[in-house]
Amino acid sequence: MALASPGRDDIVDAVGLIGPCSVPELARFLGKAHHALYYHVKALRDCGILRERYVSKPGRKKTATYDLPGRPMSIRYKLDSEKQRRAVIALAQIRLRSAIRGVVRACRPEIAVTSGLRRNLWVARWKGWLSDAELEQANRYLYKMLDLFRHGGTRKSGRRPYEFTFALAPVKGLSAQSSVPANNSSRDGRK
Repeated sequence: MALASPGRDDIVDAVGLIGPCSVPELARFLGKAHHALYYHVKALRDCGILRERYVSKPGRKKTATYDLPGRPMSIRYKLDSEKQRRAVIALAQIRLRSAIRGVVRACRPEIAVTSGLRRNLWVARWKGWLSDAELEQANRYLYKMLDLFRHGGTRKSGRRPYEFTFALAPVKGLSAQSSVPANNSSRDGRK
């Protein structure tokens, strides 16, 4: 899988955020040397994840720019074979490690807001019991959140870049038929 590399995933995310760009522009945005990106950009182009277009500016030679094939770009998960399952797991690991790096970079008082409606730093994990209808509602909320990111456009006055990473998975081994005492307390002692 072409995205099974943290560097390539970062490249795709960056192009999605800043729009069509050259490798040197991409390198400046990522804070990396441009010669370190050419191999990965070429691999992403060759498998169709990035589209290459040549543009010419007056007095300059043609420059290759790269963009996503469409917006929004999404990955379809297939779990029919062991190879496909390993690819989805590898992608999840890369995305979650990238989220950790993002939190580490943002975990500074001059950047992070940790309360109120302008809160921009969250690290949370919840487990709970959902009915099918509640799962559908949770997915509607997630789709709405993703739509905010997808249709937020490009750099405009008053906009700042943010990243949103989440994982939703059924908890293996538990079902609605599991016996749970009626007076079950949560781990922090609250009822």
